[in-house]
Amino acid sequence: MTTHTRYIYVVFLVTAALMGWALASAAEAVLLNMDGVEDFAVAGLLPLSTIIGGVGAIVSMFALLKNVRAVTYTNEVIGELVKVTWPTREETTNNSIVVIVVTVIFSGSLAIYDWVWAQVTERFLFGLS
Repeated sequence: MTTHTRYIYVVFLVTAALMGWALASAAEAVLLNMDGVEDFAVAGLLPLSTIIGGVGAIVSMFALLKNVRAVTYTNEVIGELVKVTWPTREETTNNSIVVIVVTVIFSGSLAIYDWVWAQVTERFLFGLS
């Protein structure tokens, strides 16, 4: 197929599983909203909504695999992600610390500003001393 076949299969499998879950949830909701219809177990094994979701997942998996544009696009995305220079653990830790410190300083300054503004409005607008 392509150079990143294994990753394409994983992406399509996850996509198909999410599609199956969404279809099963939708089928369950439809069955529950119909008067007098329950989400019954087919042959005593699985609920009908689960079977609908499973069939939908299988169909969407094969539809994705047969769609040349989807396979090409996914292969190109994976190819670009391979080129990305990911940060090291140390860089990620340092950047996270910087974000946390800046957030604390900024929220502290906003808290002080809010407190000062509350004191000013209390004194001048409401005449409290």
